[in-house]
Amino acid sequence: MLNERILSKIEHLDGRAILEIGAGNGYFAPLLLERFSGQRPARLVITDQSLSQLAIARTAFRIHDAAYQHLDAQERFPFPDASFDLALAIMVLNELPTGGLLTALRECRRILGRGGQLLAAVPHPLLVRELAKRGVLTDFGRGLCAMPSAEGLRLPVSRRPLQAYIDALGDTGLAAVAEDVYPDEKTLHDKPGLKVSRNTPLALLLDCRVA
Repeated sequence: MLNERILSKIEHLDGRAILEIGAGNGYFAPLLLERFSGQRPARLVITDQSLSQLAIARTAFRIHDAAYQHLDAQERFPFPDASFDLALAIMVLNELPTGGLLTALRECRRILGRGGQLLAAVPHPLLVRELAKRGVLTDFGRGLCAMPSAEGLRLPVSRRPLQAYIDALGDTGLAAVAEDVYPDEKTLHDKPGLKVSRNTPLALLLDCRVA
């Protein structure tokens, strides 16, 4: 569902330099290459703050010719200015406190060339608000909470409203189009811990461009 929405926002891979931020176990990049089978990016860099997650990505979802690199999104990225065409940040920005969010967005803006695209997805602020009302969020520290996710995992999440994301993107020179992503039947079945209704958007997809 969300993955399909993200993939639908990408025009092509041929000749593009692509950076995935907070890739986790690396599951998304193979989906991307499968969607655009036959196209070859000029460069694909897969990053995460967790070395153990990167190790899983290298083994379970390894992509030939991809670079796997440690990266903390809250610090300066180890890449030159305007060195990428597309950046992906799936369920990452929600894990950052306000200062870290601004740093990450500034760095995304810096490493993206003119016309570059940042695709970011976060748990929808309306979903987070609904979970807070139901008392299922727990304190995670650093101004963040933890929300239930698949397989009993707890996902760090900020309770910032939609406008806070839009304002942060605007402050860093990224123009964003926001899209609500609603749960399908499979998601409602696979993630009962979320206790979401069909009328509550599950995720917020931000399609951001460098002017």
